[in-house]
Amino acid sequence: MKYGVKSHNAVVIIFMAITAFTLIRQWISGSWHGMFAMSDFMAGFFLIFGTFKLVDLRGFVKAYSKYNLIAQHVTLYAYAIPFIQIGLGVSYLFHAYPLASNAINFIIMTLGFISVLIKLIKKEVIPCVCLGTLFKHPLSLMSLFEPTLMVAMSLSMTLYHYYHF
Repeated sequence: MKYGVKSHNAVVIIFMAITAFTLIRQWISGSWHGMFAMSDFMAGFFLIFGTFKLVDLRGFVKAYSKYNLIAQHVTLYAYAIPFIQIGLGVSYLFHAYPLASNAINFIIMTLGFISVLIKLIKKEVIPCVCLGTLFKHPLSLMSLFEPTLMVAMSLSMTLYHYYHF
């Protein structure tokens, strides 16, 4: 499998688009609210990343099962991930079930972080399928950025909801 810089550019461009979506949603609302901004960002993230995985669901499952700790043993988990992510995206978009959404996000992304970290420590060169199989790039430090960001946001949102409700 040939990897290229252009595929990493796609991830950066998508993150920029999600950030623009977040800023526009906050601007339209008429005020800046950090928790809603994080929720909007995660909505965009999960809707886009989950949808890209569906483009080639079988290819995603095959590649994801090479490195995810659960998917290596439970193929159904790999098939479920895009749908779980899209469900999380909808939940974040409508600010519904914040504690449940953040808990699911935290668990899935922590497992993803650990899975990627193990492969990076072992220096295995395998494809990253954060955006499905459409873009070809290997697991890298960028592959750790995404779950780290999601875990941090889900934790901060959970703490906010816990202390403000």
